[in-house]
Amino acid sequence: MQYDKQQVAEKLDRWERFLGSYRLPEWDDLPQIDLYLDQVIALVNRYLGFFVYDPAEEKLLTPSMVNNYVKLRLIPAPVRKKYARKHIALLLMICTFKQSVSMAAMSVMLPPDDEERIHQEYLRFTASFLRISKYVVQQAKTSAEPIFDVMSSSGNEVSDLVVGSSIAASFARLLAGKLIALHLPPEQEALGDVFDRE
Repeated sequence: MQYDKQQVAEKLDRWERFLGSYRLPEWDDLPQIDLYLDQVIALVNRYLGFFVYDPAEEKLLTPSMVNNYVKLRLIPAPVRKKYARKHIALLLMICTFKQSVSMAAMSVMLPPDDEERIHQEYLRFTASFLRISKYVVQQAKTSAEPIFDVMSSSGNEVSDLVVGSSIAASFARLLAGKLIALHLPPEQEALGDVFDRE
């Protein structure tokens, strides 16, 4: 595949600036009034729409996806067709996680339908999102050095970054999957809490 190195370098610079300043909304910044489904979808797509990079793809979140998440019990059912702050927080987590893990894995990762637990998990999620986005930008800059090097002209600089990024994503997905597989069943977690207190 052939690429315009200058165009790619400019895109990488814009991406670095964007992620350097991007922040997910804090818990208190999420709407405190309940919203209808179309409002929730618009909001989540506005926050995380940058995950959609293929123009042929749908939006990151659609009504049928939300309905499916409710059926799978990844999020609680809406109350009188309205969604609360906890729903939005869970949907932001789901839309991020679905980039790399299965629905079954998400069911282990997401907190139960308890507002305080969702609040605490969301705080941890946003902190991780910020930390990991900075790490990914740093790694991308290091891997992309040949693209910015005017003396490097093999013609493979961008292809090498694409291949390297794909391999890194594969290993990150593998690591997440292996760690999720180590998750203790709920009954063993409860036993662990008992032993921790003694």
